[in-house]
This record gives sequence, C-alpha cells and structure tokens, in this order.
Amino acid sequence: MAIARLTSLSGFPLVKLLRFMAEFIRGGLVLWLHFPQLHRDDKLEQIQRWARRVLLILDIEVQCDGSSSTTCAGLVVANHLSWLDILVIQSLMPGVFVAKAEVQRWPLVGSMAQACETIFVERSSPRSTRAMVEGTMKAFEQGYSVVAFPEGTSSDGSDLAVFHSNIFESAIKAQTHVQPVTLRYVHGATGLPTDAALFIGNMTLVSSLRQVMARTTIRTHVHIGERLYSQGQTRKSLAHQAHQSIRGQLARHRYGFGPNS
Repeated sequence: MAIARLTSLSGFPLVKLLRFMAEFIRGGLVLWLHFPQLHRDDKLEQIQRWARRVLLILDIEVQCDGSSSTTCAGLVVANHLSWLDILVIQSLMPGVFVAKAEVQRWPLVGSMAQACETIFVERSSPRSTRAMVEGTMKAFEQGYSVVAFPEGTSSDGSDLAVFHSNIFESAIKAQTHVQPVTLRYVHGATGLPTDAALFIGNMTLVSSLRQVMARTTIRTHVHIGERLYSQGQTRKSLAHQAHQSIRGQLARHRYGFGPNS
C-alpha cells in the first residue's frame, strides 16, 4: 500500500508528475525573470527547448514530415485536438499563439501564456476580433510566426470543423504566407489512433493531464503542408484553401493512403 502511494498520486504517476511540475516552475521563472531582456531569436529558442523538455517528460514523441522554419514570419494554422498541440508546434516552429480569452484564467498556464505574448481573443466580440487581427499583424512586423487554430475549439479529430476566417485577414493585410499544419496522435507502439491526448467536451485540464500521463508513449504525427500565399485572396478563400489542405491530409490517413498510416 505504501509503495502504491509513492508511485501514484490521485491517479498520476508520481515521478512523472513531479518532473512535470518542476519543469513548469522552471519555465515560469525563465519567462518572468529573463524573458523580457531576451531578443526575439533567444526567446524563440527558449520556448522551443522548454516545449521539447515538457514533451519528453510526458513521453510524447514528435514525428514531422515537411520542413519548418523559425526565420520567416507568417501565419501557421492547424487542426486542434488537445492542449498538447501548442507544445508540439512550439517544439518545431516556436512563435506567438492565438488563444481563446478563457486561457488567461487558467492557473499558471494563463500567466505563462501572457508572458509568451499570446494574443487572446473573445470570438463573440467584434472588438476583440479586430484587436486580434491588429495584434497578429504587429507580431508579423516583429518577425514572429503566429499560430492559430481556426476551428475555434478542439475536436476528436473525426472531421474538421469550418474555419473561422477572421485570422486570415491579418495574413492578407500583411501580405504574408499561410502555413497549414496537420496534427494526429497515435499509440507509440502500434501506430493506431489514440484518444489519450484529446482535450474535448467537459474534460478538465487536470483530467486530461492525468490521461496523458497514464500512457507510456504517445506519438504525434505532424504534416507541414505547402505554403499558401495571400496575394489576390480574400480571407474566406484563404481559409477555404487552408481547410482543404488539412482536411485532405487527415482523409489520406483515415483511409490508409498516408505514408505514416
């Protein structure tokens, strides 16, 4: 009984939980004490290294096909399955994220997101949406990539919801590219789809974290699609093209045509 208590705490593997908490505290200290003095490239490097450390602690493997770059500002859009999506993308192409306003209220995570210059948006508010577009363009001007999940919420991955087109307005105004990214989570051993990483419905962040930690290895397949260019586009046409790119990639794997299926 005593051994069981040492290895598990409320369903969490104790050692993994302690390492995870320690890394979050360490990351928070870096953000609050050192981040403001760092240049852009140093900030991106710190974010990338921290994301990779957290994924390693959680036994999340990242397998990527396609090439990513942190040197060219642009809009990165992806399907949304989990809070892990942020860590996965930051481990490959660190940048500024667009997040729903409620993330600001999450304990610790909200403060860290603000320190990373996250752009928060209340989608039901036209004023907030305009501020999001302006904030995104400002991030482009500073040389950052901006990452967004145009579905607006996470899903179980069975299909791709219609993309909100507001975020694409910033790419058109800035005359920058859009980079579609497709995410899938599979069992590390079998390669079969897994729901262990999903963060959907009424699930809490704590329950999702417990579910992730209970698994030995989860592998994330990341497909970086061909860039889309904004010249001559409307925000709706650009959103449609990005949606088709990601949905097509999901369909390839769903029906067994993908290289990693």
